[in-house]
Amino acid sequence: MRTVVRAVGLLVPVVLLTACAVVAPPYSPDVDNIQSLKSATTAHAKIGAFESHADIRNPYPVPLRANVMKSPVGGSFGAYLADAMTRELVMVGKLDPQSDVEIKATLLENDVSAGVVTGTANLSARFIVLRAGTVRYDQVKSAHTQWDSAFAAMIAVPKAREEYPLAVQKLLGELYADPAFLDAIQ
Repeated sequence: MRTVVRAVGLLVPVVLLTACAVVAPPYSPDVDNIQSLKSATTAHAKIGAFESHADIRNPYPVPLRANVMKSPVGGSFGAYLADAMTRELVMVGKLDPQSDVEIKATLLENDVSAGVVTGTANLSARFIVLRAGTVRYDQVKSAHTQWDSAFAAMIAVPKAREEYPLAVQKLLGELYADPAFLDAIQ
């Protein structure tokens, strides 16, 4: 009986510690994304509103087993996406708050799973480019990533957290690879 009580006494704090919020890592610009943006030689744009409406495909915070993941920026993953794009535009010298070209987006799907064997992230967003108030680009881009996961939450949850910025990199890479987007921002 004493062994059972001791085991429960040790297990309860561990379970309580695992059911907490984690914060997604800050976004790091992707080399391939930077190269794609550099190819748009005359491009300069400003970042407009990046929205994220919570629903079943786009929950906030994002559930990761018994944990949840929050954005380190602006209280939404729409703000995280805006910050990611801002960082990449700044890195290539293409961000211009005075530009008549404005990039806006709505995060439609932000599904991250810390699976038992395989973790996945499915992201999609509607991107709009306006020039002087006129729509020049309006498309939905999506990205899917996966990685090896684990049964143990103490391994799977941190791995899903680490993989999230890579999924955002891939989503932005899909956008930057679209010649119509590059034409719209020039």
